[in-house]
Amino acid sequence: MIGNDIVDLKLAENQSNWRRKGFLEKVFSANEQAMIFSALEPDLMVWKLWSMKESAYKARLRVQKRIKINPKDFDCQILNDQHGIVHCGTKMYHTRSEMNDDFVHTQARSKEIDTRLFSKVIDIDQRFLPSKKLYHALISFIAFHINCDNRDLLIEKNSLGIPELYKTGEKMLVLCSLSHHGRYGSYVIAKDQQ
Repeated sequence: MIGNDIVDLKLAENQSNWRRKGFLEKVFSANEQAMIFSALEPDLMVWKLWSMKESAYKARLRVQKRIKINPKDFDCQILNDQHGIVHCGTKMYHTRSEMNDDFVHTQARSKEIDTRLFSKVIDIDQRFLPSKKLYHALISFIAFHINCDNRDLLIEKNSLGIPELYKTGEKMLVLCSLSHHGRYGSYVIAKDQQ
């Protein structure tokens, strides 16, 4: 299973005060809080851990179908600058994070998927609906790679809000995860291992 999350760091800085009383205790374990306070860039660590939890949540939702949103149920372990692991009960999700001055993007995958993931981050023009631009970018990418017309492809969210790809009305054996925040959108795709 796959998931992904992106955080626009400038928007997060303006809209979210993670230093407010009780926020860290509500969202992060004691171990995660220690990582935040010992980090050279605490703000970046907060959003990296947040992104890891969100991407793992999206991957978990594909399997468990209905889960309550409790960030503390997703425990992060950082292996190095890019790679980490998120534990949720007995499940484990491997994460890869890309960070720069503008955004944090994390993709998560479970052990069941050992094929390569493809991910892309795009700038989103705020004059258009972010989800529409993101859908168009993903459809264009897939259409190019399977040599079909964009009009033959469709993305629809299922009852859980998980995006699914269709080609001429037939569900494709491709998993995709979409995320957008502020000026950025991202998608991750992988072949479904059904």
